[in-house]
Amino acid sequence: MKQFETDWLGSKPIFYNEKTGKVSENINEVIDYNNLEFDPEGFNNYLEFGYSVFEQTPIKNVKFLRYSTRLIIDDNNKIHIKYLKDPAENWYGKTTSEIDVLERLEAEIQKWENSVKGEIIIPTSGGYDSRILNIMIKDKSRIKSFTYGISDNQDDSFEVVYAKKISEILNTKWKQIKLGHFHNYLDEWYQLYGVSTHAHGMYHMEFYSKILKEVSGGNPFLSGIIGDAWAGNVNIPDINLNTLNKLGYTHGMNADPKQSYLKSNNYLKEKYLEINKFKLKDPYWKVIESMRLKIILLSYLLRIPRYYGFNPWSPFIDINIALSMHTIPLKRKVNRAWQSDFFKKYSLNLEELDLKVNKTNSLNYQAMLISKLKPLNVELLREVINPSYVDWINKNVIYISSSKKLIRKLLNVKKLGGALRRSGIRDTILTAYCAYLTLKPIEQLLEKRNHFYKN
Repeated sequence: MKQFETDWLGSKPIFYNEKTGKVSENINEVIDYNNLEFDPEGFNNYLEFGYSVFEQTPIKNVKFLRYSTRLIIDDNNKIHIKYLKDPAENWYGKTTSEIDVLERLEAEIQKWENSVKGEIIIPTSGGYDSRILNIMIKDKSRIKSFTYGISDNQDDSFEVVYAKKISEILNTKWKQIKLGHFHNYLDEWYQLYGVSTHAHGMYHMEFYSKILKEVSGGNPFLSGIIGDAWAGNVNIPDINLNTLNKLGYTHGMNADPKQSYLKSNNYLKEKYLEINKFKLKDPYWKVIESMRLKIILLSYLLRIPRYYGFNPWSPFIDINIALSMHTIPLKRKVNRAWQSDFFKKYSLNLEELDLKVNKTNSLNYQAMLISKLKPLNVELLREVINPSYVDWINKNVIYISSSKKLIRKLLNVKKLGGALRRSGIRDTILTAYCAYLTLKPIEQLLEKRNHFYKN
């Protein structure tokens, strides 16, 4: 008998095939290519959210465990699923002092610091989460932080300017990493994630592969994964069947499910809404459910560093730290006031320093120009997707006209960009790019299936 179990978030996704009994952290290892079929609702939900949701992948019989779940394989190779008690219930209704939170957070970070050896890698965006991690490492000489920029001139990017300033104030080692070639990692991304999620996280592959050249390897690695959610930076609107994807915080990184040729009902969505109808009316639970929904994607923030040989850890997936932060009084979480006041003690409330920064995000666009994407295979995808939609994606992503470049540039001009958006003008390049990265794993799956048949 074998057992597998997920934590309170589901931070290490576990996939399984109901028919074959195979179980793995890698979806590719549980797919039966001899009997590959798409699950219509799982497929359409994948397009809408950009990643697998509600315990169902785009592939029939291939599912994944939600949070706090135990999977048991009996002696007859039959799978049994048991939902465990939700430990987040123990924190419901509590209120936590921000002083207690900061003391707990510092104690756990320094406990981890004392348990590891060598230089500590901290990806530092300049935001609140990585900022607090840099502060709370006791021996600053061990810190080696790295940052990438996302604006046209990456040196002027908000992330780079803030991270550099943090390093100067704390006297730590820091280096900027230039990105733009991450499309070269598409195949490598698929090997890890298959059709469980879209391919957007591959920029982290370029980031960490370049960091490897600057360090000894195998370093302890401190991550700020989803710290912002517990600190007060995630606000969820009212949720119903039509707004459920808002709970998933897709940020537009998805494709249009209306272009799918697979017809489905909303059984999984309706089931989820029914089971969680009371939770989704409560601010405490809405944030938790949002992170649980998206963790199948967000888990790459720890998995990719591990893949590149680092030893990652984050305090923000520890339930006691996460939910103590989450239960700080709401008035202190507005604009993350509790953290801003903490940063002032270290002269790190950078928002008050009037630093010159560029907050535009053009990293995806830069990559499209630096490492050209191959057109999606229209004929291959027509099995499941409207070919005219795939043509539209290719036209906007592969063949970028001068007029589209101009529109994109104007949309990034302050005030003018807002006026253009209000008049209905949109950046079709970015919309198509998001759809491309969502459909690319589907294309790769179909290619792999066809290759399997030929051999």
